[in-house]
Amino acid sequence: MFSAPVTAIKILPTHRVCLAGTGPYVVAFDLTTNQQLLQEKILIDSIVHGFEIREIIRETNDISYIVVVFGQRTFSIIEWSSKSSTELKTILPQTRCPSWILSALIVSIDISSQSLTILFGTALNQIYRYKETLELIQSLNYTTLYSSCLFRHMNDRIIFAAGTVFGELFLYEKDSNDCFHEKIAISDHNGAIFGITYYSNLLCTVGDDRTVKLYKFNDSLQQIASFFAHEARIWQSSLTSTHILTCGEDCSIRFWSHKSTGELLRSFSVHRCKSVWCMDILRDDQNEKPSIIISGWSDGAVRRHHVDDVPIDSHETLPLNSTVPNDFPRNVAFLNSLTMIVHMNSGQLLTIDKKDVSLFYDGCETLKNSYAKMSITKQGNECLAVGSLTGGVFIFDRHGTVTNTIQVDTNRNNKILQIFWLNNTLGNKLLICIPDGIMLIYDISTQPAKVERRLEDLPDFEQRWPNTCLYLEQSNLLLLGDRQGNLLSYDLHTGAIHQKFERLHGINGTSFIDIDQTSNLIRSCGRDGYVNLFSLNPEQRQLVHQSTFTITSDITWLDQLRHQPSVITCFTTNHFCLYTFDEQMKRCLMQVECGGGHRNHDFYLDANFNAHFVYIRNKRVYLAKKNLTRIFNEATCLSEMPPTHGTEIRCVKLFQSNHQLYMMTGSEDTQIKLFSMQSDKSQGKCEHISTLQSHLSAVCDIVVIDKFFFSCGARAQLFAWQMKNNIVIRSGYFMLHPLRRRHGGGGTIHDDSRKDVNDEDHGLDVRFTSVAAVAEHNHESYVIFVTASDAVLRVFRYTASTNRFSLIQTCSHSDYCQLRVKVYPTQYIVFVSSTDGLLCAYDFSTTDNPIRSTSIKLHQSGINDFDLTEIHSNNLLRLASVGDDGSVHVSTFDITNWVWKREYSKECTHQSPATGIRFVDSTRFVSIGIDQRLKLWIIDDKNNTLELAVKYLVDIRDILSMDMIFCEKKREFVFVVVGAGVQTIRFDSVNCLFHS
Repeated sequence: MFSAPVTAIKILPTHRVCLAGTGPYVVAFDLTTNQQLLQEKILIDSIVHGFEIREIIRETNDISYIVVVFGQRTFSIIEWSSKSSTELKTILPQTRCPSWILSALIVSIDISSQSLTILFGTALNQIYRYKETLELIQSLNYTTLYSSCLFRHMNDRIIFAAGTVFGELFLYEKDSNDCFHEKIAISDHNGAIFGITYYSNLLCTVGDDRTVKLYKFNDSLQQIASFFAHEARIWQSSLTSTHILTCGEDCSIRFWSHKSTGELLRSFSVHRCKSVWCMDILRDDQNEKPSIIISGWSDGAVRRHHVDDVPIDSHETLPLNSTVPNDFPRNVAFLNSLTMIVHMNSGQLLTIDKKDVSLFYDGCETLKNSYAKMSITKQGNECLAVGSLTGGVFIFDRHGTVTNTIQVDTNRNNKILQIFWLNNTLGNKLLICIPDGIMLIYDISTQPAKVERRLEDLPDFEQRWPNTCLYLEQSNLLLLGDRQGNLLSYDLHTGAIHQKFERLHGINGTSFIDIDQTSNLIRSCGRDGYVNLFSLNPEQRQLVHQSTFTITSDITWLDQLRHQPSVITCFTTNHFCLYTFDEQMKRCLMQVECGGGHRNHDFYLDANFNAHFVYIRNKRVYLAKKNLTRIFNEATCLSEMPPTHGTEIRCVKLFQSNHQLYMMTGSEDTQIKLFSMQSDKSQGKCEHISTLQSHLSAVCDIVVIDKFFFSCGARAQLFAWQMKNNIVIRSGYFMLHPLRRRHGGGGTIHDDSRKDVNDEDHGLDVRFTSVAAVAEHNHESYVIFVTASDAVLRVFRYTASTNRFSLIQTCSHSDYCQLRVKVYPTQYIVFVSSTDGLLCAYDFSTTDNPIRSTSIKLHQSGINDFDLTEIHSNNLLRLASVGDDGSVHVSTFDITNWVWKREYSKECTHQSPATGIRFVDSTRFVSIGIDQRLKLWIIDDKNNTLELAVKYLVDIRDILSMDMIFCEKKREFVFVVVGAGVQTIRFDSVNCLFHS
């Protein structure tokens, strides 16, 4: 498995094939079938940053492409042919360039002699030429470039465009003597120029100042457009004769017209990514119009976007043709996909079937001049309930016939504030809410309808009525979400509140509750932009809160969750949006400018994926439609490997369950992702299982024990998770209370929102850095060891039956930040490393206070990772450690005498900080560093030596963590390294060989 940020994209238009650069690899995709064709390592130790292509036709009429792949200070030349589309032919293997390559241009190709002439533009404003050998042909004005572009202009003139770090744009023209002369110099950007694009006499620049500059280029530059385009730095642009495409650091791709001040036509985004690094356009063969956009993202995914994928297909005003003068609509709802019911101010209920309007019910006497509440049950027998401000409720069948009536009479104000059909009751039970939070459940199956149960009044609040409800028939519970954000569970045996989650969704209210039939998890969403997941304990009939997550940071009002397909409706300030609920592919499917969620509205998605959104605005009814068939049937993500994290991955854990290999990763993006891996294939495939989103800040470490996962991170948070049948639920949570952090204390569970207004320690930021666990009491409880940045080791007990953490011990061995914790479970010996280079052993076999401890100074600075193994013959533990100083140290710990001893040291063996280490057996271990060198070390106890046996270059940059597991099926070790991506490496322990 390999997944890293995609940093280069190039489309081969004739065959609709896309090349993507990710790390040192080139990946090819067929855009017709959406299949991955190949993945080959082209650059050995560099990252692919760009492609230059030239189409050639051979004598056999075989169309192929010569491709120059360049990145950093290297380049290679390959050939892709339609006859062998699943492989690449190497013409020139990786070749070094003295300077950083920014752009390339194939000047000429001689097919018969297989000779090429290629020009390269570099970051030192130099031009190199490759023709059998690489040579410097010219050094231009001395300046540092962030971008350049080599292109052919009118009359086949070659132009070199250079963008400097100071926002200057230089254009140089090549003469017949292969010399470049300065032609134009302008300075329109306020900051570095990151991208230069040329197309059909148009030149576009983008940069640090978030602006786009479009020029018409003949013998001079004429600026035709200048506009602010993104909220963060813009990395790249692409051009057509009528449009501009931009992408950047704000994780969006934006499609613009050529208007002088810019006109945004489309926007595509994936949230929780660091950047959209690259993109290209596949143009229509006939009229050169853009049809498909291919983009590369920081989460390792190559995605496709259709330019003609408009926010909506149609938007129309529906005629009402009311017979009452000056009449206007007050409420609207879908009876089914073809029929809408509109309540008019006159009291009439109108039916709109397509564009045919008819009278559903004449309520001029009973529903006049009132804002009636409407509720429709969609269980195959559509029934409509309409409640008035006078306390009357009318029940209609689908044809407009009144089947039952209710008159609420409680000797008080009886206006109907809310009305809901209870699901799974076949339209027989109706929940009615009147003022003062009074709620009544009516049985509609009788004539007249009668009150079956009065519920305990809602908590006191200004807007005292529910927004949503869910009936759990087996538990006889009714879940309500109200206007003040509470989630309430009512026992329908007594009508009393059985359980309460106060202010779960903030003061703007809970908007929807449903149950996922696949996972059996209960989901709630609200106008705070959050989704909450709950499991139900059937014995105690209690909801157990599992996790909280967001769809995107832009959406603050979540409206309703829908099934098959799983989507969610949302509102921004003045737009309605429809989003997919797929954890891997969250994206906007539909967008309507409607004035916001305060407008009366309804949404319907039929079996043919036709989405209908109806709303009332300016006393008119509007209907927007969009067909989503292509979106649901065509994968947006082309990559075989699922997207990982869009930011740096800080920790990784491999484990096996039921003979299946799993991997968990935690990232700066606050997410934990669970993947299953196929370890029985040479090209291991990976499948995304779940994304966990409860951490408020970076996830720093994960430990797996039995069927539990424990994760810790910044904001001093500790979580317990449990996996059941590939479904992960949150089963415990702890967050350190700010007032007691300095003293090593802990906060209570589910009490993190309560803060002392007199707390003077609110600015103290403690982060948990590492976690270890050991089982006790027949695996009914677990002892959890957590290191932290405040130099305090905290020991918790997690009880599985109550899902609660309790703090049982704290201790410290220095005043420096603790980095890593590991436990020797047999005798409860806990080892902790810290930033002062100390490795400390704690004895937790007894509960004596203070805890016995002893430490040894091993490294000059922080110990980033260590591992331990048993040496049974001497009753010793052997520990190997790596740190910021790049050194590797091996030491032993005598369990009987409680004594440390140094064994072996290799100073500065890594050229950068070392971040991971694992024992293969008692005499062999593997270390990894940010220098991307995976090293196998062998301990020779007879000769008292530590020797480097194998060195292997990995393809992931900025490596922060490593883990290892032994696979029974293949009888080999699997290593996984993470940082700016994920890579798995297999180790043949017999022959001492690493292979990807």
